[in-house]
Amino acid sequence: MFLTITESAQQKINRVSSSHKGQLVFYYESRMGCTCGNNGIFLLKITEQNDPELDSTLPTSLGDLPVQGWSLSFLDEQIKLDFNKSKNALILSSDSGLINDNVLILNDDNQSIY
Repeated sequence: MFLTITESAQQKINRVSSSHKGQLVFYYESRMGCTCGNNGIFLLKITEQNDPELDSTLPTSLGDLPVQGWSLSFLDEQIKLDFNKSKNALILSSDSGLINDNVLILNDDNQSIY
C-alpha cells in the first residue's frame, strides 16, 4: 500500500504543519457523527500526543505516516492525496474513486486547522 501525496498537497500540508507543533498522522475518524457508509472519514492530524491506536505506518511520498492498522482495510493499494486549488481542498482518492473530497487537518483538540 502506498499514498502518493502530490507536490501541491505537500505544499499545503507543509504550510499548515509549519505553524503547529507535533507529528503528522493519517487518521481514520469514526467519532465525528459521520453518516458515511463505513461510518468514518480519513483525515490528517498534527498531534503531540502518543496515541496507542496508531499502531502501524503508511508509506507515503512524505515518508511513513503513523496510522491505525485496522483502518487500512478501507483503502486500496494505491491511493492519492491531491490539492484542488479552486476548491481549496485536499482530496483523497484511489483507483476505485473518491474517498474524501475535503480532507481536514485537525489538532489535538480535534479542531480543524485546515
